[in-house]
Parts: sequence; structure tokens; C-alpha cells
Amino acid sequence: MRWKKLSSWGAPRLGSDQWAPLRAEILAEDLEAVEQVLEELTGFMDFFRADIDGAPLTGVTDGQLAVAHQIATDTWGRRMLEVTFYASGPEGESSPDAFERLARAAGTLVDELQAEGVAVEAIRWSERPYVTRPF
Repeated sequence: MRWKKLSSWGAPRLGSDQWAPLRAEILAEDLEAVEQVLEELTGFMDFFRADIDGAPLTGVTDGQLAVAHQIATDTWGRRMLEVTFYASGPEGESSPDAFERLARAAGTLVDELQAEGVAVEAIRWSERPYVTRPF
């Protein structure tokens, strides 16, 4: 696993009206199995559709953690599953708990993939610039 960090990322810089996104680019031979594990982990969450920076985003949320995923292609032309976790504190207040939530979500995904025996070639994690929280 690789982790790409941003210097402008962290609890002191997260605004009360922002989400902190953490993206996982997952390379695996069986992407459907990876998607199935993700669906099992997020099946209790509610569907959402929102516009973020002028682009539509769909996914699932429990109110403080949101998850969106899509099939994409990496720079070498290989298919991958791109999963983005978005976290924040309670609406209207900045919270370091957002980063704990992201860490738990990432760890749970990796643990569940291993528990289900899903062979993963690589996971590249990257901290993404904050986005305005749509809800």
C-alpha cells in the first residue's frame, strides 16, 4: 500500500463546512469481488446525490461519512476501483473525529478484503483537497 500525503491536510485546517476526502485506488483481478465487499460494508447507508464543485457526486452516507466509488483506469491503462471516503464532523462544526473516521473506514475496508479472501494487487491511498460539504 502507498499513501500520498498533502501538507495542507489535517484536523486544524478542516473547516466546519468541508469534507476531508481520502481516495483508494484498488487494483485487483476481480474488481466485482472488491465492489461486493464495499457494498457489504456500506449497505446500511443512505443513497445521496449532490453537486460538488459543479460536478455531480453519488454515493452513500450515514451523515458523517460518505462513500463514492467508480471503475476507473490507472495511468498504465489497468482497470481499478476508485473509492473515495468523505468525512467531517457534526454539521456546522469542525472536528478531528473526521480523520479518525477516515482511518477506521480505510482499515475496515482492508480488513474485510483480507477476511473475504479477495486478492488485491495494490491499494494506493491519497489525501485529496478538501471540498465544500453539500449537506
